[in-house]
This record gives sequence, C-alpha cells and structure tokens, in this order.
Amino acid sequence: MLAHAPAERAAVHARAVEGRGAGFGTVDGAVLDALPRSAVADEARRTAERVKERGGQWSSVLLAESFLPCAQVRDRLVAATRRPAADDRAEAWPLLVRNAARSGEPAQVTAVLEEMTRLANEQDPVRAAALSALAETRPALFGADAEPFLDRISVDAVAARDSSHGTRGSLSRLAVAVLREHAAGGQRELVNWALRTLVRISGNTGGADLGRLDHTLRRGQEHDVFDALRPWIEAGAEKSDYSLAFALARAVGRRAAGMAELQELLWQAIRFGSNATVSRAIDLWLEPPATRDERVARVLAQEPSAGALVPVRSLLCARRTDLLDQLLSGTPPYGRFLTKGAPWTVDAYAWQISRWLPRQQEALARQLEQAAGDAGLPLWNRAAAIARGAAVPGAGEELVRRWTGSPDTVLAEAALGALAHIARPGDALPELLAHAGGERARVAVYAATQASRHVPPSRLAVLLREVLCGPGKKVTSRKEAARLAAVRLPASEAAALLGDAYESPDAHRDVRAACVAFAGGLLGEERVWGLLRDAAGGDAVLRTAVLRVRPLDLAQGHRERYARLVREAVGTEDDEAAALALAALARWAPWSPDAASVLADAVADLVRRSTWQVAARGLVTAAANAPRGDEALCGALAALAGADGVTSPDRDLPARRRIEYLAQTLADAGEVYRGAALRAGGLLAGYGDFVPQAAEVLAGAVALDAGPAAVGEALLRLAGLHEGRPALAVRTAATLGARLADAEGETAPLLPVARRLAEEGGHASGLFAVAAVESLGERMDWPAPWRDLLARLRAHRVPDVRDAALGVCTSYE
Repeated sequence: MLAHAPAERAAVHARAVEGRGAGFGTVDGAVLDALPRSAVADEARRTAERVKERGGQWSSVLLAESFLPCAQVRDRLVAATRRPAADDRAEAWPLLVRNAARSGEPAQVTAVLEEMTRLANEQDPVRAAALSALAETRPALFGADAEPFLDRISVDAVAARDSSHGTRGSLSRLAVAVLREHAAGGQRELVNWALRTLVRISGNTGGADLGRLDHTLRRGQEHDVFDALRPWIEAGAEKSDYSLAFALARAVGRRAAGMAELQELLWQAIRFGSNATVSRAIDLWLEPPATRDERVARVLAQEPSAGALVPVRSLLCARRTDLLDQLLSGTPPYGRFLTKGAPWTVDAYAWQISRWLPRQQEALARQLEQAAGDAGLPLWNRAAAIARGAAVPGAGEELVRRWTGSPDTVLAEAALGALAHIARPGDALPELLAHAGGERARVAVYAATQASRHVPPSRLAVLLREVLCGPGKKVTSRKEAARLAAVRLPASEAAALLGDAYESPDAHRDVRAACVAFAGGLLGEERVWGLLRDAAGGDAVLRTAVLRVRPLDLAQGHRERYARLVREAVGTEDDEAAALALAALARWAPWSPDAASVLADAVADLVRRSTWQVAARGLVTAAANAPRGDEALCGALAALAGADGVTSPDRDLPARRRIEYLAQTLADAGEVYRGAALRAGGLLAGYGDFVPQAAEVLAGAVALDAGPAAVGEALLRLAGLHEGRPALAVRTAATLGARLADAEGETAPLLPVARRLAEEGGHASGLFAVAAVESLGERMDWPAPWRDLLARLRAHRVPDVRDAALGVCTSYE
C-alpha cells in the first residue's frame, strides 16, 4: 500500500478488504500506519470493535485504538502505562508516544513528555521501550517548552542504576536528531539540551554523529549551525577538546571549506592538539581541494613528521612531489608522528612513483633495499619492502631479482610474486617458469599466470610446452600450464599442446584430467574430441573430468556431440562411476535422443541396486525436457508395475519401492512436469495396487489456475480413484489443502469448484471440498459465501465429511 499516494490508500484498502470476512481479530499496525489521517480513525475504530467482539487481548485493542485522535484515546493509553505488569507497561508506552507523534501537534508531544517523567522509577525494559519510540518521533515536534521534560527524562535515564546500552543509544539518537533539526532554527534551549545529553552519555561530544547536514540544510545554514554550537565548540577548544568541531566539519562536508572560523579552529587543533587530535584535524583540514596543495606545505612546515600520516603522504606522493625529498633523504623525518629508530619507507602507489624524478625513485629504492636487508625488522616488513620494489623502475626491479633466490621462504616468495608487477612483467616469465618444478612453484606459477598476459602467444607457447611436456616439473605447475595454454593461446596451438600433454606416455593422471577439464573452450578443434573420447572411457578421474562439464559451459553447436560422449560414459560396470554418469546424462538429456530411455532402463533394472535412485531423479527431469522423456518415464513405470513382487531377507518388493520413489519425486517436481505427471498418474491408476501412488502424483499435478470448470473436472476424476479407500481420501485431501494454502494469486474463482465438490455428495469429493473451504476461506478471512458453504458441508450425508467440516473453526472463542 505504501506504493500508492496517501490520497489513494483509503480506496486501495477498501478494495483489498472488499468481500473478505472479519478475520481472527488481529490488528495490522503497518496497514493502519499507512492509511491517511482522514481514514485511519474509522478503520481503527472498526478494527478495535472487531477485536473486542472476538475476545482479543487488551494490547491488540489498545494498538488499534492508538490510531484514534489523541483526545479520544489519551486517557486509556495513560492508564495502560500504569498497569501492574512491567511487560504490559512496556507495550503501552510506545503506543502512547506514537499516538502523540501521529497527531503532528507539538502540544500533544509535550504532554506525553510530561507523562514520561514518571519513567524515573521504572524498570529499564519499560524505559528502553518508551525511549526507543521517542527517538523515532519527528524532532520538529519538540518545542522550547519540551526542554525541561526532555532534560528530566535524560538525566533520570542516564543516572538509573540499570540503565542499558539500548536506553542510552535511544537517547543518543534522539539528541542528535534534535540537534540537527534545531541547530539552525534558533531553538537554543533544545540545542543545549542535545549537547548536554551527548556529554552525559559519552563524556564528550566527539562521539556525536550529526549525519549529513550538507544534505539537509539550505545553503548558508551551516553558518547558523556553527553560531548555535559556537559556545560549546569554543569551550571545548579551551580544554584542547576539538571533537565537536570535528563532528561539525564531517557533517557539513565540502561546505566546511567556506567556514573560515571552523577552518581556523582546525588549524588551531593542528598546532596545539594531542597526537590523535592533530591526526584527525589534518585529515579534515586537507579536505578542501582548492587549497589542499598549499595547506599540506603548511602542515609539513609545522611538523615534518606529519609526512608519516596517510593524508599528508598521499598528497606529497601524488601532487606535491617537490616536497618529497625531505621524506626520501637519508635521515627519516623523526618527530611526534615517527619515533626515532622506527623503520621508515615512503609508501606510494606505482602510478605515483612513475611520475617522480629519477633521483626520487632511486632514493626510494635505497630505502626499500635498506628495509629488505634489515634483519632486525619483522619478516612481513621486509617482504613488503621487496614487494613494493616492483613499482620502482630500474633499481627497484634489480632489488626484487636479488631476493628471488633467498634461502628464506617468505622473502623469496615475496620477490617471485613481485616479478609479476614490474614494468615489463613478460620479461620475468621465463624466470618464473624456471621455478615451476621447485619448492617455490606455488607462488611462481601464480605469478607466471599474471605475467603471461604480457607475453606474445608465439613465445608463450614455447615456454608452456617446456613446462607441460618437459621433464622435472611438478604436477601443480603442469596443471597451471594446461590452464594457461587453454586461455592464452590460439585454439589450434592450445589443442595441439593439450593433446600432446595428454598423450604423453609418462603423463600424470591429474595432468591428463586437467587437460580434459580445460578443453571445453577448444571444441572447435578435432584433436580435442579424440582426447575427450579417450577420457570418457578411461579411469574414474578422467571420466569425472568429462562429466563435470555442464551444457551451458559449451557453445550450442557442440552440445549434441558432447552429449554422445556423456552417453558413452554410462556404460561402465563401476557403480560409483555409473551413478556419476547417469546424473550427468540427465543434464544432457535435451541434446541426447536416447538419454531418457537409458535412464528408464537403469530405473527398471532390478538387478542393479546402487544406481537406480540417481537414474530415477534424472528420469523425472528428462520427462519434461528430453525428447520422448514422458514416454520413457511411463515405460519404466509400466515395466516396474508388471514386474513380479520379490521378497527376500534383504529385499522387499523392489519394483514397488521404485514406483513409490518416482511417484513422490513427480509429486514434488512442480508445474514444469505437470504433463508428465498427468500421463504417469493415469498409467498408475490402471493398476489397482498403485492407486495410492497415482493419487499422489495426480494431486500434485492439478492445475489450480486452469479455471473453475477444468479444476472441478480434474478434482472429480481424482475423487473417483478413492472409491472404497477412505483412508487414502483423507491423505489426498490433506495434500490438496496444503497446495491450496500455498497457492499464489486470487483464490475466489475456486469457490464454484468447492461448491461442485460438495454437491457431488461422495466421500472423497466431500473431503476435498472441506480442504478447499478450510484453506481458502481462512486466507480470505471467512467471507459469507465460504461460511455458507462450510455450513452446508456440516450437514453432508457422509459422516466423515461432516466431522471434518465441524472441525474447521472460523472464529475462536
């Protein structure tokens, strides 16, 4: 309903409830809250009366009444806040607060605040509920006369021995909202209250989040906010507490650049604040883009060690490179932000370093070399210095290569990984691939993948062949080389390389499996199909690699041919491999003409016991999307239904159990399988011993959206299967009731269907009618036509139908 304009909501609501019953006496507060003020009172009054008539709880009645005008319900709401049970009072206080807030009248809100001074003697759960509702109130509804009551409420809440985090959080949100609303409006009393409250809660105002004032204030109002907060800001500055100034600067965003007095306070904080204060002040003082370059020079002149701070260092590295030399000199800029003896290197991005002067790049390389060789530093510091050397042209690359052979694993791997990020990564590919057979293969091969993007395919093919087919390389390296060949080389070269690696006599089976797995994008090459055919008939690892491919992984033109490969993989005596192949064949059934018959044969094969369930699930899937799939399903059902009943110590009617499994799978399959389910259910209905399974399938296949006439015919035919089967009729009725309860869309058109079932007079049709009335009548809050039909069913000629209808309750006492 919120999607409609307020003026339209009353009419929309009237249409939505038209023809519906009174329901079970529940109150939907969200609906009432969405209705416009001109319509909500009447609806709230009707809802409250309905709840009273049906014996609803007092809280439900009060919730509905809380949407009435204040004058009509205030006394009852106040009385509810005095109930003896704390839980009751915790429910009543939010209703009282929201009732006043909905009125839009400051006087009503002030009256509630006066009542809330009683919270001083309340338990915290009650106080927390009331303050949470108060924090949701529009701050514009608080006038100057509300300040004494707000102050009393906040003082009592903070001072309470059981004051909780939730209570203080609600107070904080309320104070910030009031501050944002009234700081520019001249309500000095409320601004002072908000700031006092924030101080009471956190001990200072620095934790205050004023939100985005630049999004809510008109241009120029930020100066009014500053004037309102000036006494507090200046009082804090005298104590070296600039937190409120920082909060205001964050809140006004870019407008802070035009607030000269605020900017002067930020510079004052930089000059006289503590380390933490200076760091925060610098971050805010450097925000204005127009003066950022000049300001960073002033900061560096004031405190050279500020170059260690991220905002200052970022500006120096990107824009004021003329000031970089003092950070790159042999003596680090020790001071308040960089203690003497601390490790120091300038941290910069590669694109920044590329714009520096050569002497600055060389100076950075010396810093990194010194850090990398300092055995007194933690290993991660030294590894980071090596990795950052890749961004420095010339000397930095030499630094990286010097450490690739380090005996320390951490440092060597950092250097190998950095080779992929030097200025010309392709030049490092041979060096990286040389480590593919060693202890550093896991890092070197990954870096080689990145470096391969910068190597021409002709050169890359030679390098990859050496890894993939040459001696002495690790399996992991060969597998990565196979992947690189498939994604980086032209299709013909990649197919040739993968084929040679696969056919190599001493190839490891995992390498061969990798060649199969990465061949999916190369199916335009005939060499690859030979590889795949061999793998489909190979050992389990290779066959699994073939079967793992999904139809959507391949281009449309290759799917039918690939489906034949999957079909060939089914013919194995290994049960585990056969189960995997059958599951894959179900996915490929739309492109395999005989997939459904293969799955049907596997289901009907009573000798083989380990693969039939996988085949049964696949057969149901194929029944909806494979050529002649429903025919194969019915063939399997007929074969199983005609099989002799086998009973032995380890088997009990296996054919029946498979039919039961297929029936249950079909019943749960969904609308896509409706045609197959109807055909299968009709077939099973012809076998007397399988009528229960037929009823299960057909009940799940009824098209409830097909129109009253079609639905009625389908249900009457279904009822005809239950002659002489009263217990089955009860189960089927329960199934239909559950489906109707979950049905989407409009259900009123099914009323004629329920009437037709009731008029038929049979046992099963009567139970179906009761199931429909119970599910759909309750969904529609029991309108008169559904209640009338229920009354007729309570007089049905079949006792079981009467009993079921009498058990349906339309209104609880």
